[in-house]
Amino acid sequence: MGSFSKGRAVGVVLLVTIIEDAGLIAWLALLRASILYMEIPIAALVLLVVLLVEHSIMQRAENPNFTGKVFLEIIGFSSLEVVNWSVWLALLSNASSLFSMSSLVASAYFFVGFYVEHQITENVITQQPFLLFRNPRAVITAGVILETLSEGVGARLWLLYGATGITFLVIGSAIEHSIQYVVGRVPVESQVMEREPA
Repeated sequence: MGSFSKGRAVGVVLLVTIIEDAGLIAWLALLRASILYMEIPIAALVLLVVLLVEHSIMQRAENPNFTGKVFLEIIGFSSLEVVNWSVWLALLSNASSLFSMSSLVASAYFFVGFYVEHQITENVITQQPFLLFRNPRAVITAGVILETLSEGVGARLWLLYGATGITFLVIGSAIEHSIQYVVGRVPVESQVMEREPA
């Protein structure tokens, strides 16, 4: 992992937050307009491209070992994130309040779906197996849980309050990306073992 700089960390977190949130706002607007091109939903395609850019920037900032294999993994978890946003929004379509059954089911889906996506993201950043869900460093698991909760609360309040709710989306995303940046720099057991002298 590269050297840590607070200024660089803040810059990366702000950049990826702006990119992701602008993409989510555009995605929702395009989705509501139901724009298709050759039967392909433009909203999903736009969101995928935005997430590929955002995840690539974060990956490069966290770990300069950016190979073709890493980019394919980024395509994989970015695609999963597009599916997660789409399913979550569909589950919320009948929600009348924060505590309706639809809202609670959507929240449960969000937590599970995005926990998986965030764990895979951390695995790729820390060069662990793509589908490793048990990490010997508890701080990583706690970080992934906090990332997921902050993003979920911000996103739900965004949809609940409309245009003024964008503030909640930005705050939730900034917290998520800040945690992700820190967690992505925590050495995992295999990296610690590699550094120990024989």
